[in-house]
Amino acid sequence: MSVETAAPDALVRALGRFTTVPADLARYETSAHTAAQALRATPEQVLQLAGAGLPHRDDPELGPLFDYDDVMNVGMFCGTGQTVPELGLRFLMRFAGSSGHSWFEPREWEVGVHPARTAGSVVGSGSAGDSGSAARADLPAVTARVPDFAAPGVTGLSPAFDAPLLAGGYRAEVRLDGARHEVRDRRILAAWDDVVGPLTAREVVYQTVPEVLRADHDRAWRLGVVDCIVASRLLAQRLRAEGFEARARRGYLLGLFGSDHAWCEVVEDGVAKSLDPVFAFVATVGDERGVKESPEFAAACRGSRFNRLLPCVTDDAEPLVYFDGEPAPYWAMAGVSARPRRTP
Repeated sequence: MSVETAAPDALVRALGRFTTVPADLARYETSAHTAAQALRATPEQVLQLAGAGLPHRDDPELGPLFDYDDVMNVGMFCGTGQTVPELGLRFLMRFAGSSGHSWFEPREWEVGVHPARTAGSVVGSGSAGDSGSAARADLPAVTARVPDFAAPGVTGLSPAFDAPLLAGGYRAEVRLDGARHEVRDRRILAAWDDVVGPLTAREVVYQTVPEVLRADHDRAWRLGVVDCIVASRLLAQRLRAEGFEARARRGYLLGLFGSDHAWCEVVEDGVAKSLDPVFAFVATVGDERGVKESPEFAAACRGSRFNRLLPCVTDDAEPLVYFDGEPAPYWAMAGVSARPRRTP
């Protein structure tokens, strides 16, 4: 059976499995054509989502316009295995199924950060009036956060940047050294369980969360929705309340391409240790999310530092990319590339 034949019912069945973006935060700017590209469906199939209750606004020329984060969640929860978010998660998490040694050995990377300025350059558009169309003349000014070369395990192999934000983007060469660590303090472990436990128990749902809601992680938690930024900020907040030095870190997960990711860092016995609630959750549920289940990797997420995570200069997991000084949309991350560094 072809993907297009299977897609319609699967897309509609995804509704109700996630929480749509609250109306006061939603941005209904994504056309059916753009959504269809991300969902590996036809525009007509996407239109069925509007009829089935996916929030949207009707434009007299473009038809239904959706929130891009809602579209990504339809893709993540439809179960076809072929949508952009499903494929992205599977490729990015492939390294978790490899041997433990490969998570920590030194790795050298060439990283390019040149964020996409239009949704058209990511998943296709075709409507000149679509806010995601490559036909836009008013393209935004882009700034991006640079790698944190002072972070543990990060060594710059190209000249360091002298500003936390750079216009347009950049290229960088780095070496990332992983490290095996375990947290032992029962207060840290209790805070970890308070965040990871509701995820694995399905009391909160791991899904795409818009940046404006990530900034209010307590509200997101009350709504029952979590992504890596929300979980990391929440965990850091709870650890600080217990008297620990902790913060949410944000940067890029490097692999076949680069992706925005966040985790928590806590200092125990003078050592900065990484806590990654979402990695642990995905590695625990395994095939449910289209990745290989790995209890060993899930356990390593409770303290260890991985050689594929490049932290950027942030205080508490602030956005990595900005359009005209405002946090960029989710799809801007498609402008991040990563590959093993070529030896001169």
